[in-house]
Amino acid sequence: MTAEHFHTLLERLRPVGDGVHSVQIAEDEIMDLTRDQAEEVVALYGASALMRLPAREVAFFEWLRANDPEIWEDLWGSDEEPYRVGLSFLPDLLPRGRGFLICDLVEHQNYFFTAASITQEDGSPFLDAALAIVKEEGKLTMEQAFVVEAWRAPIDQWRFAYMYNQKLPLVKQMVAWLVEEGILTLPRTEEEEETTPAPDAQ
Repeated sequence: MTAEHFHTLLERLRPVGDGVHSVQIAEDEIMDLTRDQAEEVVALYGASALMRLPAREVAFFEWLRANDPEIWEDLWGSDEEPYRVGLSFLPDLLPRGRGFLICDLVEHQNYFFTAASITQEDGSPFLDAALAIVKEEGKLTMEQAFVVEAWRAPIDQWRFAYMYNQKLPLVKQMVAWLVEEGILTLPRTEEEEETTPAPDAQ
């Protein structure tokens, strides 16, 4: 985004009064922002503003509502106006970002993975083998693709199914296999966080 347009956006986002307020950022504006600009917006207004998810994110969550309504309900069911999130998520909504990831479910297990979710004993060799295939421009299995995606940037199983146009039940089975085989570890639940120390603290 040009400096002039960015200055205009900042002026428009400036809060009028105190407290949390809603702002509007058009999808084309989000597409034009650099990461540095998005982070500046967050630094200035991220703690006090809500924004509506862009259309491409709304399309994903409407897909989620159709394909896994219980998860959609866990995320948005209590909101009078779904798809409003903190402005602090703006950098994740940039074209190279993953979007608004599903990582904070309350009533269901989170299936959200990062590079830290890949285990040393079984996950690292699995990842290395997948990366070797990528280097040789070969074709990955879906299991390998999922682990590579988790290594590249945080991802959840629903986003993966949507990105790769895969049937959600099959992706869920695949992720369950990766966990059972010790290749990936599940996020710790809130109860686990409260009752047991983290592995690196033991």
